[in-house]
Amino acid sequence: MTTATTHRTAAPAASPTARWVPRALGAGLAGGVMLAMIMMVVMAVAGQGFWSPVNLGIPAFVYTITPPLTMLPSLLGAMGISLPASAMGPMSAAIASGRISSAMAQHFGALLMGMHVPAAKVQLMGQLMTGHATNSTVSQLLAGMPASARDAVMAAMPVSPGRVVVGLILHMMMSLLLGVAFAAVILGARRAGLSALRTRAGVIGASMIGGALVYVLMRWVLLPPTNSMMAFVPQWWFFIAHLMFGLVVGAILAPALAPRSARVGA
Repeated sequence: MTTATTHRTAAPAASPTARWVPRALGAGLAGGVMLAMIMMVVMAVAGQGFWSPVNLGIPAFVYTITPPLTMLPSLLGAMGISLPASAMGPMSAAIASGRISSAMAQHFGALLMGMHVPAAKVQLMGQLMTGHATNSTVSQLLAGMPASARDAVMAAMPVSPGRVVVGLILHMMMSLLLGVAFAAVILGARRAGLSALRTRAGVIGASMIGGALVYVLMRWVLLPPTNSMMAFVPQWWFFIAHLMFGLVVGAILAPALAPRSARVGA
């Protein structure tokens, strides 16, 4: 009688990259959800509209977001401009038609100038009425309003499902990339000799510092030239939300990047 011997081939060990990249992607996704929910709740409580971060803010990277003509009377009111009754009839008729001609815009412009409205503001209003407004146009108009009026205008802006979807996609793509970037930087710094990053507390702390640096880069480097609409996000909460992003990312990365059983010199 012969005895059959079964040879089993051991499965190849996963590469270091294969071990941490999926976790880093998951960490970025979780952190992105946390950041988005914080800002949506904060802006809702502030009266700026629950959907504003993903309806007005992030989509402004790719969309021109302008108030519809139907909001023109409320915009004027938010700026403290009260048109005489004789001008309201033609304006209402133009709004109902869905179009304000260049001639009518010039007429309203002259009327506003006669009411001592600053020329720069009249020019911005003209761009809005004739459909030539940009995100910069809208942000300049919002910046000239009292905070409470600006918040009310933002909350009244129509919610576009398309913009919301694009805003969420852009936000989550950036969050995924940041999750991987944080893990790569932590691993690189650790290999360079930064021993503090071999502990879970070190990984979490480094990720929170990373979140703060991302806020600084966005607030003063990326957003000013590319997305003026993000200037109206409550900035202290925006900073705190980025710290929380780093905390979530670090807490998820820590078990993989700094296992308790790892040797200090590993």
